[in-house]
Amino acid sequence: MYYDAYVSTKRALQRVAILFVLIVVSCFSATLVNAANNAGGKCSKVGVTTNSGSKTLKCTKVGKNLVWVVQSNKSGSGSGASGSGSSSSGAQPTSQKDIPAIIQNWGFNLADFNSSTGMAGDMLIKGVVPPTFTGATAAEDNAMYRHLIGVIGEIVRGAVEPQLAFIVPLGTSVISMVTGTVCDVPKLYSNDYSIRIAPPGMACMQGGAYILFEHEHVLAPSVKVGDKVTAGQKIAIASDYNPHWKAKGLGIIETGVFFSKKGSNAPWHACLTSYLDPSKKTAMLSTFSKALAAWETERSDASLYNESAMSPVGCYTTEEMTDSNKGTG
Repeated sequence: MYYDAYVSTKRALQRVAILFVLIVVSCFSATLVNAANNAGGKCSKVGVTTNSGSKTLKCTKVGKNLVWVVQSNKSGSGSGASGSGSSSSGAQPTSQKDIPAIIQNWGFNLADFNSSTGMAGDMLIKGVVPPTFTGATAAEDNAMYRHLIGVIGEIVRGAVEPQLAFIVPLGTSVISMVTGTVCDVPKLYSNDYSIRIAPPGMACMQGGAYILFEHEHVLAPSVKVGDKVTAGQKIAIASDYNPHWKAKGLGIIETGVFFSKKGSNAPWHACLTSYLDPSKKTAMLSTFSKALAAWETERSDASLYNESAMSPVGCYTTEEMTDSNKGTG
């Protein structure tokens, strides 16, 4: 009897020990999964989906990397951006959903690609050959320069890109994306400028405003802080700061949507294409898609962009993004 009790007790203790080990392993595994399954984090199999809090993530090929991409919520709920109308309340936003959808253009004249001229509005596509590099970092450098249009959410040297980038001919006119007030014209590290415009109803303050539509890497700014501008008005020309593109007669402009979120000291960015004016959105996204396709055709490389992973077109993520706000170009 005592032996039976001993054996029974021993087996019970073994079961407890095994259960304890299983719980520890399970918790450890969950910690590893949760650490990896974040937007922008690495994943291993294309198409696999997982949940991260209230978000659904999908393993997607972005460039040469497999990363988790947040799937947009078609109903308009969740963390995705939706825009809040034609003007701002003037209050500090609590999230990107407080940003008004008022963007009228891409910051320059981008039109449907014309195969006869090789142009998409002011953007030259036909005949453009990206800079190429040799040396220890050649693969990374060549990958960085393979895009004529850089999209939001792309992983660039380990960081999530928060702005659109357009490679355009030197001297290309930069136009205001929105109607609003110029609140900041800082000189950048690249010896060029950013023109940052607040939406109607949003007051300027020292260093900018709570919401700013950015036209970054520009030269010869023709506006100053306090000026009222209208969408489509010329405000500068594209920058020539990148020597590799400049050698090919091309400059650059980056555009973005900045906001200062209530309760946070960090600078935030949102997916720009989520804030297109509803009356222009369909046409603008169609033009953008045609430019991406034209560049892929020009380079004979259909893998340059993965539009199926963009929602909306131009953004691999609609998550709120924070960075050093010093530019990534």
